Amino acid sequence: MDRSEYLKLSLNYFNGQISADELMDELGKGIDFEVDELSLLPDERVMLIANHPRAEEDLSLPAEYIAGLKGGNTKNFPSHWFPAVRQMMLRKVLQRRFFTLAFNIGWSVAMQEMGHLLISSNGKGRCQEIISLMKGDQSSLVIFPEGGVRDLQIFRTGFFHIACELEIRQLVVCAFSPILSLKEKNTLRIIHVEDMSRFIDPVIQFVDAQRERIEEVVRK
Repeated sequence: MDRSEYLKLSLNYFNGQISADELMDELGKGIDFEVDELSLLPDERVMLIANHPRAEEDLSLPAEYIAGLKGGNTKNFPSHWFPAVRQMMLRKVLQRRFFTLAFNIGWSVAMQEMGHLLISSNGKGRCQEIISLMKGDQSSLVIFPEGGVRDLQIFRTGFFHIACELEIRQLVVCAFSPILSLKEKNTLRIIHVEDMSRFIDPVIQFVDAQRERIEEVVRK
């Protein structure tokens, strides 16, 4: 797929001529990609952790073309790296409803239609915001630990806290090719799958027991 075709498809989406699903379907037909080790993927809800792939300049959209569309350019960026190619590849891997964690950097409607869960909190409040937004939802969750974050420690421990609270027991580690491209082959490989039940179940049992004890004390 060349730049002009990609730009035309993307603008058709922003102008409301095609849906986000139709855009990703068309991108899947025109962009060379592969997903590897799909046989490893558990047939249940998962938390997927992957590197945050870089993207070539051709995947960005000039902000003046889409400035007031799909939530608008609230941060006044000169361009928008629209993550449709990345999301298309994730859809091919997960083949189920999922949310990708992202900060709200503008074009919020488009980002949400692409399957992003937009968060605003920083530091310790971030995990709790994610848990609150996902509570009662059975979607899978995609996290990019180093994506736009300086202090990675919150993700190194935070993902486990989120998984415990949401009772997500399958952790899937994936890797994108170093840079996403319109012309080169894009790859996404499943590296490792970890069943976290032996870690999560005791934590859930402990928390539930303490809640029951507190409720009992309060009732007395």
